Amino acid sequence: MKKLFWTNLILLIVSFPQVGFSQLKGQSLNLEGIWKYEGGSGYEVWEKKNEHELVGSGYRLTKFGDTLKVEELRLAVVNGNLIYSLTTRQQSSSGVEVFKYSFISNKRKLEFLNIENTSPSSVTYKFGFFSKRKLKIIIGFDGKEVPSVLKLRKVDEL
Repeated sequence: MKKLFWTNLILLIVSFPQVGFSQLKGQSLNLEGIWKYEGGSGYEVWEKKNEHELVGSGYRLTKFGDTLKVEELRLAVVNGNLIYSLTTRQQSSSGVEVFKYSFISNKRKLEFLNIENTSPSSVTYKFGFFSKRKLKIIIGFDGKEVPSVLKLRKVDEL
């Protein structure tokens, strides 16, 4: 009986880290909802797809009052790593260009490094110290000392 207890305890301890990191936890779950950009230039909508994945979309408001979907976002646990994927559409003189970026986090924080060595080099999501309804997205670029900072606020509806 003692041997069975110790065997089960050891199995539990060995398997716990894999189970613990196989699903979204902590700060990533706070992303669920609607986030409006400071200044009213657009918003992001995040939804929990399953226990391993959040999906989102980024929208921008044009000067004519139209809403354009410009980003597809994905945050997922893959093989124990937190992966952030971004697909963005940008208007150019030759039409609409699509860019895809993949980032990986080696921590529980929402700090991601680009795994393809392209720009942007990093993306960090930071919630307000006292409020989980405030969010900063910090986008780092290679060779640029000052990162871009986007400020967002969680809203209940648009």
